Amino acid sequence: MPDGLQLVLQRVERAKEQRVDLEREMRSWADAGAYRVASQLDPNTGQTLFYLDNVAAASPKITALIAEMIHSLRTALDNLAYQLFLICRTDPADEGEHVFFPIYDDTKPSKSDPFRPVKSFRDEIVDVFRKVNPCKTGNHLLWVLHRLDIVDKHRRILTSTLVHHSVFVRDALRQLLVNTGDSELLPLIELPPPFLTSTRTGKRAQVGDVLFVGQPGDEEVNKKLKFTFDISFAEPGIIEGKSIVATIDEMVILVEGIISSFEPFLI
Repeated sequence: MPDGLQLVLQRVERAKEQRVDLEREMRSWADAGAYRVASQLDPNTGQTLFYLDNVAAASPKITALIAEMIHSLRTALDNLAYQLFLICRTDPADEGEHVFFPIYDDTKPSKSDPFRPVKSFRDEIVDVFRKVNPCKTGNHLLWVLHRLDIVDKHRRILTSTLVHHSVFVRDALRQLLVNTGDSELLPLIELPPPFLTSTRTGKRAQVGDVLFVGQPGDEEVNKKLKFTFDISFAEPGIIEGKSIVATIDEMVILVEGIISSFEPFLI
């Protein structure tokens, strides 16, 4: 593999390593009591109401890892632009300080107006940049990556929030079938998804939110319910209510695809 391409891909691999670290930190944070679900009986209906009783802020390490992943992916693109610059450079004294991967807030430049940071690149390389369409309206996720990196580097720490995700019900369904004498149906519950999506999925979790309503007489079943939450971005005007881990996964695929599209020029 060419040295230049290897250097670029190392940045992406670093983001993947940081993602593994993030999941580990999120599990530790949750296990340490990041959120607590409590229950109470509704005297009017006999139903058991499960509600969010406590929410803790994400740990500083989680926040730092999120920012590091974003920066690793954005830097991979800038490194890519620099490697392309090196193969197009005609003046050995030109160090390429002006070169970066261009991402625009609105529309890309017209065909008669080459991308400013890559104007010295060969036409066929500039054409690939145009196909990538690096602007808010043309490649929105790429723009989100760019803006999040700017927020973290120049303004403040990225913000996130705990959001409702789903209710794990498989163990509860097993118990229900046992209670009703329908144990022969147990193999059937292995087929559907093990989670019930919350009606508040993607919405900011707040203390007091009712997450699930258990039916009267299902006390043993209710004990086996498990509630899951996710950490989502909370950057107004950029990205809100979207899972951080899922979004990072999409960004990794996006960046790898962009690098792949330029790979023929680096060989």
